[in-house]
Amino acid sequence: MSSSARSITREVGSTYRVEAGSLVIGTNVRTDTHPKAKEFAASIKARGVLEPVTVWAEDDGTLVVYRGQRRTLAAVKVGTPDGLVPVHVVAKPADADRITDQLIENVHRAAMHASEERDAIEQLALLGVSAAQIAKRTALPRPNIDAALVVAANEGARARMDEGALTLEQAAIFAEFDHDPRAVEQLEQALSWGRSLEHTAQRLRDDATEAAVLAGEADRLREEGVPVLDPSEVPSGMYGLRLDNLVTDAGEEVERETWASIPGAAVVLSTEFAYDDEDADDEGDDEGDDEGEQEGAEPRTVIVQTWICLDPAAAGLRPRWGAHSPTTTTAAPSEAQAQASADAKAEERRTVLANNKAWRSAQVVRREWLAGFITRRCVPVGAEALICEAVLTGAHSLDKAMGERHPLLRTLLGQGEEPANAAGSGTCARLAATASTPKAATIRTLAAVLAAWEASTDVHTWRNPTAWDARVLAAMTGWGYQPSEVEQLLTPTTDADADAGIDTDATDAA
Repeated sequence: MSSSARSITREVGSTYRVEAGSLVIGTNVRTDTHPKAKEFAASIKARGVLEPVTVWAEDDGTLVVYRGQRRTLAAVKVGTPDGLVPVHVVAKPADADRITDQLIENVHRAAMHASEERDAIEQLALLGVSAAQIAKRTALPRPNIDAALVVAANEGARARMDEGALTLEQAAIFAEFDHDPRAVEQLEQALSWGRSLEHTAQRLRDDATEAAVLAGEADRLREEGVPVLDPSEVPSGMYGLRLDNLVTDAGEEVERETWASIPGAAVVLSTEFAYDDEDADDEGDDEGDDEGEQEGAEPRTVIVQTWICLDPAAAGLRPRWGAHSPTTTTAAPSEAQAQASADAKAEERRTVLANNKAWRSAQVVRREWLAGFITRRCVPVGAEALICEAVLTGAHSLDKAMGERHPLLRTLLGQGEEPANAAGSGTCARLAATASTPKAATIRTLAAVLAAWEASTDVHTWRNPTAWDARVLAAMTGWGYQPSEVEQLLTPTTDADADAGIDTDATDAA
């Protein structure tokens, strides 16, 4: 500080605007000033210091910061629009008063309610401030701004947030599906049961996308004269009505070329996943056992046509397992067994396909959570143990990710989707170099372990979970991730839980 600046007299009770660099940080009970709080620093740079920093003046004119050290340090680091900060001068306090005031200021500071944040953002928007400008002025994440504006414009979501203590993100989900009463009912049910709204919402999005694809294909086929049923018209127990499972009364196969002309013939459309080197069977015979087993390959959605007969008896058809026999004493048990086997097979198929769809929906939510989690600043409890286990036990997922230069990690960290080969080595080197502290290095290594595991998962994971799958998901759950029902198959209830009388449903709901 220059001698001329120190010679200026500062009166107690007055407020001045001074250069941030001229201030001296006094002793403070708060030692962690969160120097990496980028949003806070951005708000200072954009709008300056709004709340005056409390200071006292030494005999030589030096201004010592009493309250407001974080604001001061941020202003020194990133600057303010005019290069100045407001300061309010008080009498130099006794040490006991200083400590008490600094403790009270930090301990009893209450955060804004989410609804208050929403309303403030709405007011800025009403004044003509764009979402981009609101984000720049407030240094709030753009997704928060967008969610607040969506909720503010939706009366139902706004009321739910105010009355039901929903978070901004949860209220935005209700606003997204406000046009669909059945979807809202499912969201309310998930909320009441303590299930994840994010997982429920993603399944609803996926279902809507699938329904739109099927509706478009159904319209196209009907124009060609194909008798496609609406979803509401599809009968239950469809397996026994499939034309590829029916025969004539004489036990003869029904020729495929004649299906369209059979009385009561109809087509049911569904979607399945296939890979580039294979096609789903047109009649949906694939049981899904191998679906997703091609590690690293990306599946594509295909539409399956299943031909059925709505009234086999009227068409002179019967199930192929109902063959007539001169003696009826053994025919009935054989027919019943065949029917039971067919029903079990159909039920197993429905479960596989439903869980495969649920897993793919869950993957979207899980990866969004991971993208946020791996950028955290604090090392979660148990991180070192998980890293150690991954390295020492030679987890296949980590070994594979290292060989491919961690493609998913680079994607989750916003480093682009470079090829899974040596082309990503430069990015990996930069990611390692930026983790310059022990804490940052631990977080970055944990991120690599989690991303490697995530990249190795697919629909096969819920059917054949390994001990490592259970270990990683359990760790993520402990760190705040809320798994969906299909993901919970990786960490099933143990006998020990049952013996101890643990109510896992109640635990999940909590």
